[in-house]
Amino acid sequence: MRGLLILVLLCLIPTSLSHAIPKRDANSMTSNQALNALKKTVRSDKLNCVVCSTIVQGISQLIAEDEEEEKINEFLVKSCETLDLWKPSICQGMIDVFASELYFVIERVVFTPEELCGIFVDDCGTPVHPLKVMWNLTIPGGKPAVKPWPVVNAPKKTQRVLHLADIHVDRDYAEGSEADCYDNDPVIGLCCRNDPDDDTKSAIKSPAGKWGSVHICDIPYRTFDAAMRHISETHKDIDYIILTGDLLSHDEWNYSEELTKNNLLNITQVLINYFPKTPIYEAVGNHEGVPCDSMAAHGMDEYDTRGPSWLYNTLADTWGRWISPESVEGVKYRASYVEYPSPGLKLISVNSVYCSGINFYMFINQTDPDGTLTWLISELLDSEAKGEKVHIISHIPAGLDYCLKGWAHNFYEIVNRFENTIAAQFYGHTHYDHFQVYYEDSNPAGRATHFNFIAPSITTKDYANPSYRIYTIDGGYEGASYTVLDSETYATDLDEANAKDEEPKWYLEYSAKESYGLADLSPASWADLINRMAVDDELFNKFHRFYFRSAHEENCVNDPACRQKYICAMRAAKSYEEDIFCAGSSTV
Repeated sequence: MRGLLILVLLCLIPTSLSHAIPKRDANSMTSNQALNALKKTVRSDKLNCVVCSTIVQGISQLIAEDEEEEKINEFLVKSCETLDLWKPSICQGMIDVFASELYFVIERVVFTPEELCGIFVDDCGTPVHPLKVMWNLTIPGGKPAVKPWPVVNAPKKTQRVLHLADIHVDRDYAEGSEADCYDNDPVIGLCCRNDPDDDTKSAIKSPAGKWGSVHICDIPYRTFDAAMRHISETHKDIDYIILTGDLLSHDEWNYSEELTKNNLLNITQVLINYFPKTPIYEAVGNHEGVPCDSMAAHGMDEYDTRGPSWLYNTLADTWGRWISPESVEGVKYRASYVEYPSPGLKLISVNSVYCSGINFYMFINQTDPDGTLTWLISELLDSEAKGEKVHIISHIPAGLDYCLKGWAHNFYEIVNRFENTIAAQFYGHTHYDHFQVYYEDSNPAGRATHFNFIAPSITTKDYANPSYRIYTIDGGYEGASYTVLDSETYATDLDEANAKDEEPKWYLEYSAKESYGLADLSPASWADLINRMAVDDELFNKFHRFYFRSAHEENCVNDPACRQKYICAMRAAKSYEEDIFCAGSSTV
C-alpha cells in the first residue's frame, strides 16, 4: 500500500482537469487531455518530479508511522494549497470527497509508483496508462446484409422528441457575484458564486447576471424553471422527452448523497409540473455520482457500502413514473433499462459512466462492468430478430478520450454490428453542439455506418448559451423507420436577457437539414458534412457558431491546428484513436 498511496494527490489532479472545458478546445477536457494539460503544468514548474518526490516522501513517512487517513488527508490538503493547485476551500473539499475512494482503489491496483508517476510527470518513471486498458467482448456473428439508409419522403406519421442535456442547476448561484473569477481557465472551479476564499472582497469585474452568465458558471434555478415553462407553453406537440444526464452543478467538492438525492427529486418534480402527461426517458450522468463519476460495479469489495445502490434506487424512484416495473429493476441493478415509447421502437438507456476514466472504481476491473455491454448486445439481438428499431440514449459519447478505451472500442464494434437495427443515438456530456461518425473497419475514408447526436447543454458552463433540441422522427406507427428526419436547435441570449432585465427569449437557432444542406440525416450525409467543413470556410464557421450557440468568438477557421481538432473529433467515435481518425485530415 505504501508505494501506491503516494500518488493520491496526483490522481486527484486529473480528476479536476477532466471536468474543466477550456473555451479554446474542440471537446470537453478529457482524461487524456487532462494528462497533457498536467504535463504542460509540469513544464511551467507548477509541479515537477522533485515536487512529486517530496509528496512521495511525506506520505511514505506518514504511512510508516501508521498515521490515520485523516492525517494523510491533512498532508494532501496542505500540499494542494502550497502548490496552489486549487483554491483552499476546493483543496479541502476535493480531498474530503475523493480521498477515501482513491485510497481504496490504489490499494487494489497493481501499478508501481514509478509507473503511475510517469503518467503525470515527464522523465519521472515508466508510465502505465490505466485509461487505455483493453478487454475483449464477444461480438456475435451472423450480421445481416447491410440495408440502405431508409428514404422517407412522405412519412405516414412523425413524432417530436425533446432532448434536454446537461442542465446543471447551481443552487448557490449568486447574482452580482464575480462571473469572471479566474485569470485563466481553471483546473477546477465554478464562478458566479460567493467566494469563501476571497477575504479581500475584491471589486467585481464582471457581475453574474440575474439569468446566468456565459462564463465558468452553471445556471441559476430561475433560468431552469423559466426554460421548462417556455418549452411546455411553446411546444405543445412533444411526444416524449429524453434527458441524457447531469442535473447537478459542477461543485464536485461539495457533493453528498443527501444533497444529490434532494436535487434529483426537486428537478424531477419541476419536470412533472411542466410536463405532467409527457413521458420522460433519462440516462444517468457522471455528475449524479458521489463522488462525481463514482459508480462501482457489483462484485467489488465493499460494494454494499461503496457501491451506487443508493443512487440507483433514487433514480428508480424518480424515473419509475415513466418506465415499466421490469425497467425499474434494470435501473436498480446497473442504471440501464429498455422501454418502448412507440410501436416497433425499443429505447435503450445505457449507463456510460461505467466508461468514465474518472470513475476510479473501474481501475480495479474494467471488463464489462455489471455486464452492461453484454446486456446491450442481448437487447440488440432480440430487436434484430423481431425487426424492431432501437434508439440508444446515454451520457458520455464513446468518441471522447474521457471514455475508457476498452469500453469505447467494444461499443464501436457493437454499433457497427447492429447498424441495421440502431436507428439513432443521443448523448450529452460535452455541453457543446456536435456529432461523431462511425466507419466500417474504423476507416474514415470508407463507408460511414452510423453517427451520434451530441446535444448542447442547458448550462452555460463553459462559455456557451443555454440550448435545447427537438427531433422530428419518422415514427409512431408499425413499420416506421424511426430515423431522425431533422433536428431543430433552440437557444437564448443571456447577455440580452440580463441587459433588459427580462426572462430569456428563446429562438430557433438552426435546422440541421437546412443549415448544413443535408439531403437527409444519414451517416453518409454527416460524413460528407465533415469533409465539406474541412474545406468550406463559411460552412465551418457556421458549425463553430452553433457549437457555442453564438456565444464564443474565435478565429478558428484560419488556424489549421484549431480547425483540425474539430474535424478529427467528428470522425472519431471511439476514444484514443487519434492516429487513425486524424490521419490525412485536411483543413485547406
